[in-house]
Amino acid sequence: MLRQPLTLDAVRRRFAACFSTAGAEPVVAFAPGRVNLIGDHIDYCGGRVLPMPIQYGTWVAAAANGTGEIRARSDNAETTIHLTEDRQTPFPAGHWGRFVAGADAVLGNHGAPCRGMNLLIAGDIPASGLSSSASLSVALLLAMGALSGSRLQGLNLALAAQQIEHRHVGVACGLMDQAAVVLGQPDAALRFDCATQEGQAIALGHEQCAIIVADSGVARSLAASAYNTRLDELARIGSALDLAPATLARTLQTPPELDDPVLTRRARHIATEQSRVDAACAALQRGDWCDFGRMLHASHASLRDDYAVSCAEVDLLVEIFARQPGCYGARMTGAGFGGAVVAAVSSDQADTCARAAAEAYAGPGGRTLQTFVARSRGGARLHD
Repeated sequence: MLRQPLTLDAVRRRFAACFSTAGAEPVVAFAPGRVNLIGDHIDYCGGRVLPMPIQYGTWVAAAANGTGEIRARSDNAETTIHLTEDRQTPFPAGHWGRFVAGADAVLGNHGAPCRGMNLLIAGDIPASGLSSSASLSVALLLAMGALSGSRLQGLNLALAAQQIEHRHVGVACGLMDQAAVVLGQPDAALRFDCATQEGQAIALGHEQCAIIVADSGVARSLAASAYNTRLDELARIGSALDLAPATLARTLQTPPELDDPVLTRRARHIATEQSRVDAACAALQRGDWCDFGRMLHASHASLRDDYAVSCAEVDLLVEIFARQPGCYGARMTGAGFGGAVVAAVSSDQADTCARAAAEAYAGPGGRTLQTFVARSRGGARLHD
């Protein structure tokens, strides 16, 4: 199992060590990561999804520094950047400084321009596929916004975080991740309609079922390129059906048959995954963990076979969990091509299941499987 999450006191101590001459006590924001229980690759099609926040996330401590410059230290990258007063400092694609510059620009566009400040960024999200980018974006907006007089909250905060990724990081993501990070409630998943932007808390009976997240250890090296390929395929599906790609998930009630077999499989995933999300929500509301697990298994098969975003290691890990006593269901979660698996397991067998899965996954290659039981402690919050 993983280490305990970072604490507020630890972040404040680290900030004092990094900026010992700053003087001002920092405000501190925390934004959780999220695990998507079901509904992958339909958020950008206008679908309904079911993510939940997790106990791990991103912390940002911020204090005014009396200058016009933003100085940001990333504990994870072990580097410091400087945004000069004229804000002309460029960052290459993929650099974490783009998130800081993006938050600065988005806050300015919302009538809360930032003055000089020191920032410490510290995160403990333990695997890829758990939305570290949305977590970082939201935490930056909260902490920097607290010093600049921002009034962003709720859905507007989630939309502003999405703008950071769209305009400054270069990722045309849907709104699911940001919504889960901002709007999540304790001990609940979030049924979020990406078309209407409406959310509903779905209670999770943690005393009956544990949500285990397992890191396959495979970096998502193909996820970005495959994501762009799928967007192109969605455009072709939309053109063939005379539909806007952003409406496909709510429009396709039954899987269509298209001339191109690849597009037929992609469209089938979109249509059937939406049905599975609705069925999974209904199962949770009536406490039917077996039916919920069946939806997880079916979702993984669709992501593997129809949407083609899984990989051999993740498929193996899903199969391993499926064989364990007490496991209701398992699936890949996130963009795919590596990253994490999520499994619904009877609470009284969660520890045994996780240990058995780790032993089986290690195999002859000696792979290490990191797991944790995910708990929602609610959405992003500010400590001052």
